[in-house]
Formats: sequence, C-alpha cells, structure tokens
Amino acid sequence: MTFTRREFKNLYGNRSITKKLLVGVTVVVLPGFAFAAPVVYTDEALFLAELATIGGSTIHESFEDGLVWANSRNSIVSPGSAPDVISQGILWTSNYLLNNIATGTVGGSAPDGSYAIYSLPHGMTTDSGLYCDSAEDPDIPSECFQNDGLKVESATGATLYAFGGRIDTANNGKVTFLLDGVDINGNNTDNIDNWQREGDWADSWAFVGVIDTTGFLTAELRELRGKDFQQVLMFNDDFTIQTEGVLLLPGDFDDDGDVDGSDFLRWQHGESPTPLSSGDLADWQTYYGATTPPLPASFAVPEPSGMALLVGLAMFGARIRSRSRFFRIFNRFVSPFDWLGESL
Repeated sequence: MTFTRREFKNLYGNRSITKKLLVGVTVVVLPGFAFAAPVVYTDEALFLAELATIGGSTIHESFEDGLVWANSRNSIVSPGSAPDVISQGILWTSNYLLNNIATGTVGGSAPDGSYAIYSLPHGMTTDSGLYCDSAEDPDIPSECFQNDGLKVESATGATLYAFGGRIDTANNGKVTFLLDGVDINGNNTDNIDNWQREGDWADSWAFVGVIDTTGFLTAELRELRGKDFQQVLMFNDDFTIQTEGVLLLPGDFDDDGDVDGSDFLRWQHGESPTPLSSGDLADWQTYYGATTPPLPASFAVPEPSGMALLVGLAMFGARIRSRSRFFRIFNRFVSPFDWLGESL
C-alpha cells in the first residue's frame, strides 16, 4: 500500500519513522504470495491484469522527466550518458558495471513519449575481431556474446515483484530476465547454439515482462542473440515495475525514499505537489535528511495492538525463508526488544 504525504504526516508527524512504522503493523498472508516460479508475459494486458491481483505500488517509467534523466540524454549533436539514474525510487544501470545508460529519441520511434533507454556501449564489447565473427552455431564461445541489457533495483531496498517493458532490437532479438542474478530460463554457461538460447523474441517494441510473486531485489533484462561484430542492439521504453508499498515522505518530491537536495531542485522547478508553495518548502525543510523504509505490499497499518502479532511472528521467524520481505525489513532496522523499550 502507499500513503500520501498528508496521511503520512497525520500518522507519524516527525522523523522517528522506522520504529513507529513497524510497531503498529499487522501481517496479512495473501494466497497469491505462494512460492511460485517466475512467469513471463508477452501480452501486456495480461501482465497488468495479474499485477492488479498482487497489490503493492505500480511504477510507470517512460524516461520523459527532463530533470531526472538530464545527464543521460544522448544524441549525435549532444552526446551524454550516466553510470546510473534514480527515478521514482528505482535505480537504473547497465547490466555491465563499466557501461553507462543513455536515453535518446531513437529516431522518433519510442512508443511512449519521446525517449527510450539503452546501455552505452551496448553490452559487452570484446574487440575480438574475426575470432568471434567466424564462430558459428553451435560452437560460439561465451565471451563472444554481447548480452546487451539493463538492470534495475529499488533505491530503498524494497522488494520487486514485476518488471516489464517494450523492446526494439530491429534484428530479431531474444531476451531473458535474471532475477537476483538467476536466469529464469536456465541458460547454461556453455552458451549453446545462439538461436537456441532460451528466451522470448522481442522486436518492433514488443512487450516482455516477468512476474515473481515471491519477490526479488534485482532484475536484469538481457538480450541473447547478439555477438561481437554481429550485434543486436536493444532499445527499451514504457516500463511497468511492481514493488512493495513505500511510504511517501513529506518533502520527498522525487519519491526516491529520502529528502535531499534533489527534492529542493524539484521544488524550485515547480515540480512539488503544490508548485512553489511555502507549504511544500516547509515540508522539505522539516524532513530534510529523513529516509523511510519500504512497507511490504501485504502490510496494513491499524491500531498499535498489532504489536502483539508482530512479536509473535518474530518468534516464528526461524521457519520463514530467508528472502521473506518481512524479515528483511525487520532485521535491517531494529530489534523487537528496542521497540518494547521505545516511548511512543
């Protein structure tokens, strides 16, 4: 679930956020959060319909925000790129540590607005010349594959449940997803026949998305067919990401989980809820430096009596798997014994 900034102030009113947040939560176990395998969707309508059943916060990203994406803007006239960008609480990077990401107009073909995102350079470049160019199926060495792609994660450590968007390769690209570093299609490291590597065809701004209701922290979108000197360049746009609910701090005008200088720039540019208002500026001044943890999609915030259930679940925690959204947050910030001694 997501709180508005006004609801947040009415509930908490000060910067002692983490401890007061977790005291009153009640855990609701939903049938939809079974330990299911990731499911890939090539029909966007079905993807969105499934998202509506699992709850949480839905983020739509089309890379149009000129302030957030300014450093990544790239064109022939004005080249540019960035090692990473945080937008709406999501950290975007290339899937290669040494590569940057760029956003450009891609010849005016972007399906949602003017800009699309891509890795710069596109994937791995080995500069291996004829060695890779002459390698034919099924004996293509692993170092020859380009594996062009992107990687996303929550800037606040929130769990993700879905990641999908529109992809254009203009050359019969094939893609897969790696969730927390694990290829959902099980492509082995021996990189068998290029055309047989398991994935989904993605071209002409086709939609491809994945949903994993058990949750994941990182998602990599990876192209499978391109190889050095036979590249398949991947461009991407119109993404939908489902994450656990996040409390919106007053003054956090870019929704990245903290109140900092970038939020003040937002206010200066008239991009706060009430543009250029003294009230929004006061929120920024009051909450400057504050951060907030994510609130899981299956959490509700009722009366403080929920504390008893929370402590009981803590005792049961040894039987909950290590990736549990609840216990990652529970252990990250404060022990239940700290809560018992907190003056509320």
